[in-house]
Amino acid sequence: MKILHVNNVANVAYDLSRAQREIGQQARVMAHRRYSMSRPDVPMYLDGFLGINFELLVHSRLFQESDIVHVHSGIRRTQTVFRRLKEASGAKWVLHYHGSETRMGYGMFHRDIGDTEIVSTPDLLRWHERAVWLPNPIPEAASTTTTPRKIHGGRIVVGHFPTSREMKGTASVIRALKPLVESGSIELIIMEGKPHQEIVDAIRRMDAVVDQLNALAIFSKVALEAMALGVPAISSYDPKLFPDDCPVLAANSETELLDTVMRMASEGVDDTLRCEGIEYVRRHHHPLVVARRLGEIYSSA
Repeated sequence: MKILHVNNVANVAYDLSRAQREIGQQARVMAHRRYSMSRPDVPMYLDGFLGINFELLVHSRLFQESDIVHVHSGIRRTQTVFRRLKEASGAKWVLHYHGSETRMGYGMFHRDIGDTEIVSTPDLLRWHERAVWLPNPIPEAASTTTTPRKIHGGRIVVGHFPTSREMKGTASVIRALKPLVESGSIELIIMEGKPHQEIVDAIRRMDAVVDQLNALAIFSKVALEAMALGVPAISSYDPKLFPDDCPVLAANSETELLDTVMRMASEGVDDTLRCEGIEYVRRHHHPLVVARRLGEIYSSA
C-alpha cells in the first residue's frame, strides 16, 4: 500500500508514516518545510494561494501513484487544486482533522472529496459526524526508559509547556499555583518556544506536568508524552469523552488545579499513577497500535 500524507500538523503525519513503514507499508510525508516539526520526505517551500496550489500541482504524480492520500488539517477554501488532484487519482482520500482548522473553520472546505474522515481528539466528532477518532501516535510510548520518582529538596517540580499561552490558559495556571510557588511547596517551570526534543528532555525531569487550563474539554499531546515517560499529567478536560482507563488528573478550574497539585505536593507522587499513565499511552497511543488501527480505517473507506 502506497500512502501519501499531506501536511504534518504536530508531527502526527511523520510519526504515523514511520510506524506505517515499520509494519510494511510505503508511506511518505509531503509538507511545507517551514511548518513541519520533522523534515518531510517531500518538502514544500511556496506560500500563499498561488504558491501552494502550484506546488501541489508540481507533485501531482505522487497523488496519482498513491493508493491512499491522507490530508491533514482539512482543506482551505482557496486550495481548489485538491479537487483536480482527486479527480486525476484513483486513490482513497482521507481527511484528518486535528483541532484549530475545525474549531476556527478555516479547514472545513471541499469535504466532499474525502472518502472518510478522521479526528485526532474526540471533541471534534461534534463537527464531523461521519468521522472516526484515531488517537495520536506518541513515539515516547515505545520507550523503555521511564522517569523514576525524585525528591527535589522537599518540593516537587511541576512543568508547563504552552505552545500558546492564551490557548493553554497559562495565566490561569500561574495564578492557581502561585500560593504553592510562594510557599516553596513546588517549583513551577514554564518552557515554551523550544525544540520538541528539548521539551521531552525537560519533561523527564518533572514530577508532574500541567497540560492546560481552558474550556476545550480535551488534553493535548503534552499530557500523553508526559505519561509515556512516567510523569503524571494534570489537565482540564471532560473524562466522559475518553476511555474509562484514562489516568489524566482532571482539573477544570483554578481551585481544582490548586487542590490537585497541593495534594501531590503533600502526599508525594503516586507510583501507581505513574504506571497507569505509561500503560494507558502504550495501550492507546503506541505508534504501531495506531498504525494498525489506521490500516483498518483505510480498508473500510
